[in-house]
Amino acid sequence: MLKPIDNCIKKTMRRIYADIEKNGGELSISSPEYKQTEVDELVSKGLVAKIDISALDGWAYILKPTYHGESVIAEEKTIRNKIDELLKRGAEIGNEESHVSGGPYHIFSVSGPMYDQWMNEINIFNERYLMNHPLHDSIYTTYIHRKNRSSTFNDMMGYLKALLADEDLVGASIENNKGEGNMVNKTIAHMISEDIDRCKVYLENPLDDSVGIDIYVDITGKYDSVIPNFGDGLYQFYKEQHFYDPEISGESLIHNLKKLMNKMKAFLAMEYPEYEKKTEGPTISIKGKNEGPECKSNRIFIVHGHNNEAKQEMARTLEKAGFEAVVLHEQPDAGLTIIEKIEKYTDVAFAVVLYTECDLGRPKGLSVDSEKYRARQNVVFEHGYLMCKLGRSKVCALVKGDVETPGDISGVVYIKMDSAGAWKIQLANNLKAAGLEVDLNKFCI
Repeated sequence: MLKPIDNCIKKTMRRIYADIEKNGGELSISSPEYKQTEVDELVSKGLVAKIDISALDGWAYILKPTYHGESVIAEEKTIRNKIDELLKRGAEIGNEESHVSGGPYHIFSVSGPMYDQWMNEINIFNERYLMNHPLHDSIYTTYIHRKNRSSTFNDMMGYLKALLADEDLVGASIENNKGEGNMVNKTIAHMISEDIDRCKVYLENPLDDSVGIDIYVDITGKYDSVIPNFGDGLYQFYKEQHFYDPEISGESLIHNLKKLMNKMKAFLAMEYPEYEKKTEGPTISIKGKNEGPECKSNRIFIVHGHNNEAKQEMARTLEKAGFEAVVLHEQPDAGLTIIEKIEKYTDVAFAVVLYTECDLGRPKGLSVDSEKYRARQNVVFEHGYLMCKLGRSKVCALVKGDVETPGDISGVVYIKMDSAGAWKIQLANNLKAAGLEVDLNKFCI
């Protein structure tokens, strides 16, 4: 893996490539205009090619561009241009889709279809280029809470401004593409696969336009900058405005979702042909505290609040698919305390956490009108406990209703438990990614 390029070296590289372009394809350099050590480092990394020439006062090179060097320069321009474009669009969206709440506090917030698409594009940019960047987790957390917090717009604009001023960004992206890039590719492929399944589930039973519109807005916002010509052939897509009109319904909505699903399938097949093969795996093996040898398990622990309907729907869904649903209050107490029961019955292959509208909460400085639904405190506690015990990849959080999710659990993706059942496909994909065998025909009954 290449080490990140030092700031001074990067500045030298930009200067060299600018001069090469002016001089028609090559550049003659020597001291004191350039430092030999910096140029030699660029040569050793394959970022420029050199030809030694004699010089009376020391050293001299003729430099030529390399494919790798030109790619890095082009990537830098792409990254900075994209950040600049996101900032400009953000300023426009802040003017067009801003709202001020009533009451004594006059809270400013931004929401609307353009805001949703903007946030989705930032998330894709973050996963593609910023996996190793210090701001990655902060940007991702802000994206996850984009509809639950009034401050997310201003926070995201601040992060974009910080990125634009970051001289180390190009070095981080080079390292990312040489190393962790495969992880980014799998992340995007996994997202596309999940969204293909969401479209399938809705198109099989397209009764509720609002569910289809949510999928449509989410998908167009995610992949417009990823999949070439993503909007071509859709009804009510305005290419010159870079705008997917969310006010569609009926046959127009179905037509658009079919088009988008087929484009995602084609893109997945071309860009990630091995994705499905790599993500399939056997039933997971786990090792309990007192078990000694590894054992096969199909037990899934359900964390829940007071919404009995959501708990029962989850348990029955898992049981129909051949899993054993473990609900804490259904297990024998055997003289154990609550925490001892949790420890005993969470030696499982996977856990699902249900965030439902059970409690109301607000910061103490705000009025009662600002209260939002929250999950029970035990749900938040057990969610954190299970991520620590099982690993984040083996815990899936689902949200039913308009629930404020915890702000300090960084990197957690919350699946919306919608009435159409698209959440079942997303959950099934998470189970498969964790190594469990899933029969989608049984899972989605």
